[in-house]
Amino acid sequence: MDEMARQLGMSKKTIYTFVKDKNELVEACLQLGHLNEMKEICEVCNDNANAIDELIKVSMLISARLKTIHPSIFFDLQKYHAKIYHQFNNRTTDFLKNTMIENLKKGKKQGVYRENLDEEIIARMYLAFTDTLFAGEIFPPTDFPYNTIHSEFFRYHIRGIASQKGLAYLKEVINTKHQDIL
Repeated sequence: MDEMARQLGMSKKTIYTFVKDKNELVEACLQLGHLNEMKEICEVCNDNANAIDELIKVSMLISARLKTIHPSIFFDLQKYHAKIYHQFNNRTTDFLKNTMIENLKKGKKQGVYRENLDEEIIARMYLAFTDTLFAGEIFPPTDFPYNTIHSEFFRYHIRGIASQKGLAYLKEVINTKHQDIL
């Protein structure tokens, strides 16, 4: 709080007129970040684009966001604000799972995803990997930047769910738009 007050050029007493304690401040910051992320993702999903294009755009948003997050933030949140972190994580997980399920349904309907995939299982697998990514045990952040792991996993994921039609479209996207994430 001292450092924040110094950087804002105000006293801690002034900060505490807006929040009652550090936990409330952390919660407000996480909520604002979550709302902004949800808004960006919903804008992409409401674009009514091809499901693969939608997934690429959402993945690019997530990858860009991951580039800006220092790995220690997740450790600090879990250690010093565990309850808030778990609430935030649950809200984010629910939102992303529902978004993923809707994208998978859309892709199956458009014929760009495999007909035989189970949306619930695929969404949970995707989120389970994301949890593994942020845990840092298998992919230590000092050795593997989050956005690099995310890009690799995205390529693995999209090729696993795409139908033949989807793979042909993906190849076209790679060739015409030079997608770095692919």
